[in-house]
Amino acid sequence: MHWRANRCSLKSNNIIAKKNSGSYFFPQQTRNVTYTKTPSHTTVPLTANSSSSTTTPPHPLSTVSITGLKANSSNSATPPRPLSTVSITGLADSIQFTSLQPNNRILDQYASQPVHTITLRQLVFFGRNLSEERLIQSGNYVRTELPIRLAHRIRDFQNLPFIVGTNPHIEMVYGLYWSAFEKLRQFPKINTMEDNDAFCATVKELLKEHLVVIPQLAMGMNECSDHIPEKQINLFMNKMLLSRLSRRVLAEQQIALTENWHDPGYCEGITNDGYIGVVSTRCNARDIVTEVAKMTRKHFQNKYRIVPPDVLLDGEQDITFTYIPEHIEYILYELLKNSIRGIIEKHAPASLISDNTTSIPKSFSFPPILVTICSSPTDIHFRVSDQGGGIPDEIYSHIWSFSSSHKFSDGKKNGYKFVNFEKVPKMAGTVEEQEGARIPPLLHLGIGLPLSKVYTEYWGGALKIMTMDGYGTDAYIRIAKLGNREENLL
Repeated sequence: MHWRANRCSLKSNNIIAKKNSGSYFFPQQTRNVTYTKTPSHTTVPLTANSSSSTTTPPHPLSTVSITGLKANSSNSATPPRPLSTVSITGLADSIQFTSLQPNNRILDQYASQPVHTITLRQLVFFGRNLSEERLIQSGNYVRTELPIRLAHRIRDFQNLPFIVGTNPHIEMVYGLYWSAFEKLRQFPKINTMEDNDAFCATVKELLKEHLVVIPQLAMGMNECSDHIPEKQINLFMNKMLLSRLSRRVLAEQQIALTENWHDPGYCEGITNDGYIGVVSTRCNARDIVTEVAKMTRKHFQNKYRIVPPDVLLDGEQDITFTYIPEHIEYILYELLKNSIRGIIEKHAPASLISDNTTSIPKSFSFPPILVTICSSPTDIHFRVSDQGGGIPDEIYSHIWSFSSSHKFSDGKKNGYKFVNFEKVPKMAGTVEEQEGARIPPLLHLGIGLPLSKVYTEYWGGALKIMTMDGYGTDAYIRIAKLGNREENLL
């Protein structure tokens, strides 16, 4: 491990460790509290990870506690206790949460439990014949499952190298996860519909708070890429994003079913447009591609006042399947956005694009984008083909990476990869948030393809990219259409 001073080093964070006093100070961070070690907690080395199940992985918060506080829980194990209020500024909205003293004995109880994965078919079957009893049963499953999934990811944070754990972006997400873990594990058992409504309100608030997670993780990994191997970064980020996606599916499904139950026009567990919660039983391949293409072209035209390339469809288009539309829409949006951007940058002079302030969009002779659709007995396939110039070899080898540690042939570091997240403080990972040009389509975030791969693989699908540098790119999407594949959580 390298301990030289840089953006993510101990020096840059002004962290001073006093060996004899057992106290640690974080002067430049929003937390400014002295932590004192007590005999009731196991002291863990700050510089070494341990494979022993009885040893707490290192983290700047995991080896310290505050004295003089009393336990306020009926549990046999003392729960995490509030230390101080942390205010994260510089975002669209200031976020405040209570920093929690981690109690790894309680965390172990949850992290040692296996995750109970689900399938789309189970979501459909359970939601189709909805009743109060089933809705309460579903709510209790979500209530007990979410803390388990959070506990596994909190443990991943604690297994990061110490120098990475001190990064303010990483530490912020770590704090958010601990706060959510505490709120969910302490929520009482759901016995009535009123209890379920209160639980859904709590989950809604957590979903809103966690909109900052993707940008914060991306910026944190960007700043710490010199201190952690690229392979470890990719594994960590894939686990984080897959788990995040799975938790949002569980939470949003419960919220949607509850809202449907309270809707007087809702009957027999299914809406008029074929939705069961967030799952659509009538996804049509042609309609989805058409709508996403229309939206993507509209965003480019409104933002840059040019007529984007056409999107043409061929193949077996009239295919209906059960899926979460939000997922496939995001994947197609990212691929079409990349194709349109590549074609514009290759075939239109940059000066003409940037100087166009007229109300009439400029028209160019752009080659079209071709989307081919076909199906097999178990899967649906989409191919997105463009003539946008392809991807250079030195970039192509890292298109799935969440790391910015690799360098190009000119010696420049791939530091641009996540730097634009400073302009995007919140990100849900949906097409809906693209409306209103909150995220400009030509703004390079560097996470579109890796996140699309996460969406594809979550339900057992696959995403592959084939490119010809200087000509164009083909993207291949395969998704399961039977809904019988379990969540892929690595």
